[in-house]
Amino acid sequence: MLIWGIVGNSHDASVAIFNKNTYDTLECLWAGLSKDFSGIEHDPHLNDKMLEHIFEKECFNNPDKIVWYEKPFLKTLRQFKAGQGWLGKENNIKQYLSKWNLTAPISYVQHHRSHAAYGFYTSGLDNATIMCLDSIGEFETFTIWEGKGAKLKQVFSGKYPHSVGLFYSAMTQRLGLQANRDEYKVGAMGSEIASSENLELITDMVETFIEPPLNGSKPGVKFKHNLHKGCNWYKPELTTEHDMKRLADATQYVFEMIVQSNSKWCRNNLSSRNLILTGGCALNNDAVRKIRKDWNYIYVPKNPGDPGSCIGAVLALESKHIDFDQQVWYNK
Repeated sequence: MLIWGIVGNSHDASVAIFNKNTYDTLECLWAGLSKDFSGIEHDPHLNDKMLEHIFEKECFNNPDKIVWYEKPFLKTLRQFKAGQGWLGKENNIKQYLSKWNLTAPISYVQHHRSHAAYGFYTSGLDNATIMCLDSIGEFETFTIWEGKGAKLKQVFSGKYPHSVGLFYSAMTQRLGLQANRDEYKVGAMGSEIASSENLELITDMVETFIEPPLNGSKPGVKFKHNLHKGCNWYKPELTTEHDMKRLADATQYVFEMIVQSNSKWCRNNLSSRNLILTGGCALNNDAVRKIRKDWNYIYVPKNPGDPGSCIGAVLALESKHIDFDQQVWYNK
């Protein structure tokens, strides 16, 4: 049986192809990002070139089953509550996939479970703490899981609008960069500033945006403002290049505080000394380095954001560990 895991209709579309044999063994045969075929950075959609490659170059058949990386109705409901209107038609995945004649039965997995499963079931670990941090997945923005054996158990769920990913994206936009694209530039932008000399702005940012405490006593983070539409109102008097570097340094510092607080909570409340980080925020290498000493082992899978969920969605549905070779990811 060929099972396709698919991410699309949002950003960073991707496909993973699995074979499940008669002995119930699951193997990931191939995975790829749409952008590598279309040339469009963060391409949100599948495209003809990608499908042509899958069918003609890789010689795969149409899927017997499709697993979608999130639950469209929950996403539509959250979008409606966020003031984006009712997008049920836009989130009709069966209709969306029919554009490429992908008509196999579809199963849907919640967004953060796809993230967690991608990390845990490809890690080679039989026990782990998993932290998933991103902007928004349906309603969830920050989740913590325990992985033991073949089971994934959610132990914390932080929900929209309290989102560390939205905070970082809002500050990215405040810095004059493009949200959901240029976040990787923020750390480098602030690296020329010594945080020890930027404490006044850091303190102000914490007091403006964060609900206390942020000391490891509670999981997640609460924000005082909904940052979905940005925060260009913050510190309008800061306009110079040096000001932007100070803002970038403070943003990274506060982000690291949030990660460190949750790392501490996990260490104090959960049994495993292995940590897995997934979701788009797991790409923040500086934050990962700050907590590395607290854990015996930290695993961040390749493409830990939404692209990796094409693999994670299938593994979540099947609840299976696999011998995972990073080379299954297509390199153009």
